[in-house]
Amino acid sequence: KQSKTDSSARIDRETRHLAMGNACLHFDVDEEEVTQEKLVEAVENMDADEVERILESGLSEIINQSINERGQTILDKFAIEHAAMLKEALHHKDSAGHSTRHLVEMQESAAQTLRVLLEHGAVLSAGRKPH
Repeated sequence: KQSKTDSSARIDRETRHLAMGNACLHFDVDEEEVTQEKLVEAVENMDADEVERILESGLSEIINQSINERGQTILDKFAIEHAAMLKEALHHKDSAGHSTRHLVEMQESAAQTLRVLLEHGAVLSAGRKPH
């Protein structure tokens, strides 16, 4: 289990709220714990449904906070993962038809994930200095 840090969310089951840094976000305590780390993992997996669930649980209020010491945002992470997916597709060692289907599936999941991030106001760090 992950240790609790300022960047992770803690559930206070008695007051039924999510504490995240300085933000206090309310949600149903039956939901799985929502953390910035889980959002990063969902973006790495291009899991649009999980990204949506996490952001709808209240994390969208901090969507453009730095996710690492380099000052990157979650949209920066998306761009990095998307580039890696494209590189992987070019080196896929299968039949041309299967490789093409694989590329199309990856692109569709990336497009859905990007759409969710943008709907919640995600932006690139674009030279922002790390905090």
